[in-house]
Amino acid sequence: MKPTTKPKRSPEQRAEEEAVRRRHAANPVRQRPAGAINRHSFAAILSLVARFKAVRESQGMSLAEVAERMGIDSPALSRLETGKMLGSTRAATGG
Repeated sequence: MKPTTKPKRSPEQRAEEEAVRRRHAANPVRQRPAGAINRHSFAAILSLVARFKAVRESQGMSLAEVAERMGIDSPALSRLETGKMLGSTRAATGG
């Protein structure tokens, strides 16, 4: 839900905010975030997860069985196998 009122800022706070905006407009951040991985590494992770799932299925093991052996819950393993857990990483891969 969107706030109905804007936070009250002093003239000094507004001036500081505007100065930050001007500095960023003049020199935007162009570096990849420190925790980001490159596309090759990300593709390797996706391939590994796909192979993991294929082996699990070929051995007739359920998500619940593997999750219990790994010490995690089934929904977490499912998110990992479907790539949903990696979704936040995708935006940071850059190239």
